[in-house]
Amino acid sequence: MQDIITKARISYQARKPFVLFANSNSSTLNAYFQKDDTLVSFEGQEGFVFVSFNKEHRYIIPKTNSIFLSEEIQYYNSNLGVFEKDSFKIKHKKDFENLVSKGIHAIKNLYFSKVVLSRRVSLHFKIDFEASYLNMLNTYKSAFRYLFYHPKIGMWMGASPEQLINIDDNILYTVALAGTQVYKEDLFWENKEKQEQQFVTDYIVSEIQPFAEKVMVSEPFTVQAGNLAHIKTTIEANLLNSCNSLEIVKKMHPTPAVCGLPKEPAYNFIIQNENYDRKFYTGYLGEWNTKNKNLFVNLRCIEIEEDNLHFYVGCGITKDSVPEKEFFETENKLETMSKIIKLKV
Repeated sequence: MQDIITKARISYQARKPFVLFANSNSSTLNAYFQKDDTLVSFEGQEGFVFVSFNKEHRYIIPKTNSIFLSEEIQYYNSNLGVFEKDSFKIKHKKDFENLVSKGIHAIKNLYFSKVVLSRRVSLHFKIDFEASYLNMLNTYKSAFRYLFYHPKIGMWMGASPEQLINIDDNILYTVALAGTQVYKEDLFWENKEKQEQQFVTDYIVSEIQPFAEKVMVSEPFTVQAGNLAHIKTTIEANLLNSCNSLEIVKKMHPTPAVCGLPKEPAYNFIIQNENYDRKFYTGYLGEWNTKNKNLFVNLRCIEIEEDNLHFYVGCGITKDSVPEKEFFETENKLETMSKIIKLKV
């Protein structure tokens, strides 16, 4: 594993693109190291895909122009302290609660049934990205863990609990994931969270059905992701031989789990009211090969600049949402990422 980490450090210093990634519940660390700094548009070629929320930025570290490495992850007993992030500012709390209130008002006026609203928390710190990524690998083993760098895009790091899609030959696998609370033994899901998760499930099934011979849907169940819990449904489909994988992904993204339902009015509300650019947060990323397409939603992520960190967190809003409760849900998600950060000394 040290060979990959060392090569990542050298590539960063040389301003050459690279990505390190480990699939959920996998002990293998994979990496693509691009041979030059060309910014390549994703059009269905093989490599590692990185696509923004608004789909305007669709990039790939191409397999044909990269060195691929794979090594066993060396896990260790970490003793993490919680990163001393700034406590939330009262104004930021009020701003987000006002945004949520606007979303609830729009839902009650029948503009849409669900909308996902988010905020960006920016802190002025220098990060040790190597040590922080190793902490992430070690701490969130059930997530898709990545570190992406391109000199013309920047550096992003994340531990996503949500698969967008996996297509292996003609078998498609995906999940509907929604509802969030701090994990505990005696969890109870309220109707708001159950409804939010059902919206996501119904949407995904409706988008897949035109491409499939058969679609199978599990019963909802609770999963743990770090210190949080979510409601999850697994969805599997036998695809028609004539289907186009890229077309399926274009239809599915963004899902109600990161945008809302119906998609178009929820998306327009986000663009008009969040007052910041999500960039690659709630976009998608992952490996795209001829035989297998393995993509994840870009959640629980950090954008890393030379002197600044930008945390991105959000939550699903329905008619039963409570603005202050939704704010503290984003605080819980913020802690998930902030606890693995190691600062430069």
